[in-house]
Amino acid sequence: MKKVSVAITAYNQANYIGQAVESVLSQDYPNLEVVVSDNASTDEIGSVIDPFRSDGRFKYFRNDRNLGMIGNFHRALYDYSTGDYALHLDGDDYLTDSHYISDAMNLIEREGLVMVFSRYQSLYERDHSFVEDKVNSDLPEIMDGNWLFLNYFKGYSLTTLTVVHDRRHAMDVGFFEKDIRSTDWEGLLKLIINRRVGFINRFVGVWRRHGLNETMKQDVRRFLSNVEYIESPYRFALEKQYFPKPILDQWRRRMLKRYFVQILVRAMMLRNKEQEKTIWDYLKTYDIKVYRSLQRDIRFHGLKRIMNRRMLVWFVFKYILKQESFYRDFEYMNAGIRK
Repeated sequence: MKKVSVAITAYNQANYIGQAVESVLSQDYPNLEVVVSDNASTDEIGSVIDPFRSDGRFKYFRNDRNLGMIGNFHRALYDYSTGDYALHLDGDDYLTDSHYISDAMNLIEREGLVMVFSRYQSLYERDHSFVEDKVNSDLPEIMDGNWLFLNYFKGYSLTTLTVVHDRRHAMDVGFFEKDIRSTDWEGLLKLIINRRVGFINRFVGVWRRHGLNETMKQDVRRFLSNVEYIESPYRFALEKQYFPKPILDQWRRRMLKRYFVQILVRAMMLRNKEQEKTIWDYLKTYDIKVYRSLQRDIRFHGLKRIMNRRMLVWFVFKYILKQESFYRDFEYMNAGIRK
């Protein structure tokens, strides 16, 4: 039976880490290790995890210095984990389905898959409310990875806390080597090319949303440098000749357009005109074709026109774009939550 490593990365998350570890130790998969990679925390995380040390499946590692978020991801996967397969969990997130890893591994071994992913709930701490996005709800159980790669621009999402993947292949394609916001997507998009992928259509975990999340931080430089999550898989697939260049060029433009819509909408919802202008100026220089396409996009301009009507925006994100959490994030920011 293949071993699965669940790598939990943490920094100053003593208030949450216990729930994360318990949720993994409650999994019914027999060959499991739980690896906590503590990124030189200064809180009481050590005492919180003490009760778990007697469990033979549990391993705790403390970095001598803070490696940064991406550096800690890398250390946990490459150096601390020993499994054939891996799942990555932030220290403030947790699993809710005790059968998930067993079901994912059964599907992987039966169908010869490189990975399986599922759906998650978003927990908003301010009012302790849960949101269940409808993203991915129409996906089949088994997919050709090339199809998912080429159609990713349509709004599909690979959420790390649900992804059980081949650990060795992930290291071979360079997981967590890019210090960017979407380093997980960058690796997963490369991972699925020329492979088969599974999807379990149920909610299996919780992504806790609060003011300390990377998602909530509004650093425009990080947003702009994050285009590397698109450019890196593009170069990877081009170099390996996995797809004809015209198909990859089209994929790149579609992905860039989707991404710049997202970050422009963020700026508009926060009424940050300076950030909005910075993004437009950058895109015009970065890729004039994508810039012109977005300038002419009727749907985007329609979204701009309703931006001041909050209930209508919420309706669009929940029922049309199927991503209510994207809208709900801004309630936190507009309430004054800061990193």
